[in-house]
Amino acid sequence: MIEDLHIENYALIDRADISFSKGFNVITGETGAGKSILLNALSLTLGGKVRHEMIRDNEKDCFAEVVFSVNEKEKERLKALDIPVIDDEVILSRRIGQSKSKAKINGETVPAPLLATCGEVLLDIYGQKEHQSLLKRSKHLEFIDLFGGDSLLKKKKALKEAYSEYSSLKEKYDSQDIDEVLRERKTELLTHEIEEIEEANLRPGEDEEIENDYSILQNGQKIREALSESMAALDGDMGAIEAAGRAEKGLSLASTFDENLSGTLSQLSDASSLLSDTLRELKNYIDGSDFSQERYNEVTNRLDTINTLKGKYGRTIEDVNSSLLKKKEELSNLLDHDAFMEELKKKLEKAKKKVSSLSDELSSLRKEAADRLSPLVVSALSDLNFLDCRFETRFSETKDYSSNGRDEAEFFISMNPGEPLVPLIDCASGGELSRIMLALKSVSADFLDVDSMIFDEIDAGISGITAARVAEKLSDIAGGRQVICITHLQQIAAMADTHLLTEKTVNDGKTHSDVRKLSEDESVKELARMIGGDSITDTVMKDAREMKKRAIERKGK
Repeated sequence: MIEDLHIENYALIDRADISFSKGFNVITGETGAGKSILLNALSLTLGGKVRHEMIRDNEKDCFAEVVFSVNEKEKERLKALDIPVIDDEVILSRRIGQSKSKAKINGETVPAPLLATCGEVLLDIYGQKEHQSLLKRSKHLEFIDLFGGDSLLKKKKALKEAYSEYSSLKEKYDSQDIDEVLRERKTELLTHEIEEIEEANLRPGEDEEIENDYSILQNGQKIREALSESMAALDGDMGAIEAAGRAEKGLSLASTFDENLSGTLSQLSDASSLLSDTLRELKNYIDGSDFSQERYNEVTNRLDTINTLKGKYGRTIEDVNSSLLKKKEELSNLLDHDAFMEELKKKLEKAKKKVSSLSDELSSLRKEAADRLSPLVVSALSDLNFLDCRFETRFSETKDYSSNGRDEAEFFISMNPGEPLVPLIDCASGGELSRIMLALKSVSADFLDVDSMIFDEIDAGISGITAARVAEKLSDIAGGRQVICITHLQQIAAMADTHLLTEKTVNDGKTHSDVRKLSEDESVKELARMIGGDSITDTVMKDAREMKKRAIERKGK
């Protein structure tokens, strides 16, 4: 769950440090005070899009950092992504300047998309637009799969692997199912290519050897001139060897008078010997490096052959030789085409049967999951003030198999007594969709294995009893985890375990937004503001205290 969020130089916020707790965290404040800025800043730490116009002071970097504490299941999933967990915590941060941004996980620089991957493990965010996803039928099947749990997801993974094998075989079968004329052409081409590669008889690493020989031969004159200069410096008049000999002679005489110089004499003697050895090796190199036009032509032609084959069949000699093996196999299949196609057909039919069987098994698991889901959703919708509601999932089959099987699923709902079940996408208003999504979220909370859930203004378009029911449902979801909710409704704010307030002030002609945690008395005053606006009378304060009392009593049940 989220422990702390730190923000610097973002939108209306100069600097903010916000601590969240387990349970129901509510963020309130007047319109424009910066409630959604907090989530926007959090989005940056999760790899969200950078909007440079949101940087408050262009002379400084914008910085956002979030600290998560993680449970055991989250640790396992992060480990699978090679994301380290240190002291049961993961720290995500983003620093943004005018020209570049930098993302980090636990202090190590990472690509920004990895922040998003990490965030998917640790956090479930319900934004203002998310309920619109219910208008896409494909999302209905995704939700069923998620609700189905590990057994369904494992079956889905097995199907994906089986379908990948089937697709590969089908592609191979289709590509080889050719007429006699084309088969003869391909046979001739493959025969020519195989002969071309075999005739070259390439050795691994030969290209590097030939390129080195070519460089030496091409630059032979320059090499000889450079070595001649080196030999002259060693062996010419007053060259290094003669100078070293004179120095050695003088030092030898001096060492007869002072034996402390014997070590230095030994060093000079070794150096003199090394110079002589070097001169001898240079002479041998020049004597053995006579330029041969025949050898030059031989190396040039071999290098051309190697590069031509690498240009046709692979970047390296290993690639070319690997291509040779594949071409031989393909030629063999063409020469015995009927037997090859018959064997490939058997494999294809076997793979298709496996895909069909796994698709049927997956479909059964999905339908079982849908049957379990329906009563849970109906119960959750009842809690959200949908009277005598009915909900079910209807399945149909696609024409062809895919890595997802053959299922299509669609949610159907009846929201009023006596009304028939109709497609969800055809009947629900925005406010109703929002509550339906909340019902689905409440049902899915336990199998998401995520300790933190965020709801951004899920209260849009509701009031009265419905608002109270939504508040209770959010509080229930927060019973075993952390829920963070931005709201403008007092019914939801009253249920808060932790109440945070965003406030906007103006100092030195600049607008600032601050966030602070409210005490119980301060929370009641904020409720009164939400109820009465600018007119906070004794009656409004009494209503606010009563609302808070009922919320505490309800949570205590």
